Amino acid sequence: MSSDDATAERDPIVSEGRYAVVAAADTESADYWFVTDDSDHAVPLEDATLHDAATVLSRVRNMRTDPEGTGTETASGDGTELTCHDCGETWTYTGSDEHAACPNCGTEVPVEGIGP
Repeated sequence: MSSDDATAERDPIVSEGRYAVVAAADTESADYWFVTDDSDHAVPLEDATLHDAATVLSRVRNMRTDPEGTGTETASGDGTELTCHDCGETWTYTGSDEHAACPNCGTEVPVEGIGP
């Protein structure tokens, strides 16, 4: 990103607080930019890495409230982070079944602590 680019001034696709995701210009190498409202920081995001970025941010949030520091508990304590053994998708499961269906490929994933 060049220093004269005003990515923080673009209309956000999504935003929360002082953070937003904006579309990249056709001439930029990224698909999107993760920006702050003060224009001091911008991180390039590709379509293929959006899920990974969301997972990392979710884990940081979860680690702040997880007493064991594993990053696998949700902020409210009402779920468990699961990872599909077939496709690698990671998500927070908040149900009460012994197995959960992967939201990406449908594979049945066991839920630790619920089943026998």
